[in-house]
Amino acid sequence: MMTDIPQTVRGRVITEHKASYVVVADSKEYVASIRGHFHEGEATQFPKVGDYVVLSVLEDEKAIIESIEPRRSEVKRKSAHDDTVQVMVTNVDYVFIVMGLDDDFNLRRLERYLVLSEQANTTPVIILNKSDVVDNIALYVGQVSEVAGTAPVHAVSAITGAGMEIFDEYFTDEITAVLLGSSGAGKSTITNHLLGNETQDTKEVRSFDSRGRHTTTTRELFKLPNGGYLIDTPGMRELGFVSEEDITDGTFADIEVLTYACKFPNCDHVKSAGCAVQTAITAGEINQKHFDNYVKLQARKSETRNARKRD
Repeated sequence: MMTDIPQTVRGRVITEHKASYVVVADSKEYVASIRGHFHEGEATQFPKVGDYVVLSVLEDEKAIIESIEPRRSEVKRKSAHDDTVQVMVTNVDYVFIVMGLDDDFNLRRLERYLVLSEQANTTPVIILNKSDVVDNIALYVGQVSEVAGTAPVHAVSAITGAGMEIFDEYFTDEITAVLLGSSGAGKSTITNHLLGNETQDTKEVRSFDSRGRHTTTTRELFKLPNGGYLIDTPGMRELGFVSEEDITDGTFADIEVLTYACKFPNCDHVKSAGCAVQTAITAGEINQKHFDNYVKLQARKSETRNARKRD
């Protein structure tokens, strides 16, 4: 007696819904559910947009996700409501940090996105969108470059197309990138430009504060016509770091290096004599606001360690 055995194929998650996923396999889209064993593990191990998965194909373009292939990267954050970890997207090579050159421009928030990218073990690329609304683009690029470290900085206008050819330098057939940024920064407009159509809905930002209206409500992966994959995401109002312990590696490496040159090993880097960090700030080598953010994050690390001791 013969038994029908479901066909097993390899696919990639392109969208995630509350109770199902859309997965592309062999150029076909399937609405997929998950096996019960996923519920026995941690929430971070549920399928996420960008995951490569093994599917059992059923009838009527339905499927069951049997397993997830090992992830080469995870972009994750802490929930804005509690300390649970949220995996946003997986298997990305570049994080395009999109910031509008209007009232969305915020260097301190940019630093937090840079940390998020570093913790995900991905390469950050800063996209200054809406270059058509400012006169002195170089001024903004200069300010961003001061805090960007080695991350490339590009000024573009997704509306006019100015500078958008820069994306061609990053995408090949196997490259995946994710767009991160606030609502209204222009992520969906960038997505539409790269796709060559109006796939993603866009709306005007509010005139009084340049805030968007959360037009994009789900994370979605798109295959680009010229090669590569792009993930569009909803705007994020809160950025909670998964690991406060490693937060200074990379983005604040310039300050960390100077701490070893301080005269005293217990230097507080605020008012201690012989502080190499304060000397660099006075000389204009370290930006004061950049240092202030470093101090805040160090304080958060201390609070985290003290909380663990109390527990």
